[in-house]
Amino acid sequence: MKFMKISTICIITMAVLTILGSQAAAHPPGFVVPKYEENSLKVTIMHFTLSPFRSHYIYRIDIEKNGQEYILENYEEQPRFLFFSYTYDVETEVGDEIKITAFCSLFGQKSRTIIV
Repeated sequence: MKFMKISTICIITMAVLTILGSQAAAHPPGFVVPKYEENSLKVTIMHFTLSPFRSHYIYRIDIEKNGQEYILENYEEQPRFLFFSYTYDVETEVGDEIKITAFCSLFGQKSRTIIV
């Protein structure tokens, strides 16, 4: 009887740790840094993952200009394990607002807005 109690507690503990561990592995990007120069938007992203080519990666970048969808780009992998950049052609005028949102395939997103 005592053995069954201990094994049940072990199974429950392992299940809880597995659930918590998978939650800790899923996280939004650490930061999104846009840099705009002459119709070119460079977006640098920090998103740590041990499996950038499998299941945990930045799968989508949305770019809005003045509140309207401008570029919606989907990806099947993340080019590096931590820091990486993408460059987009974005035509703007002085005062335009650009919002960039990076989406994690497992959990969350991070946005950043700049005024040109």
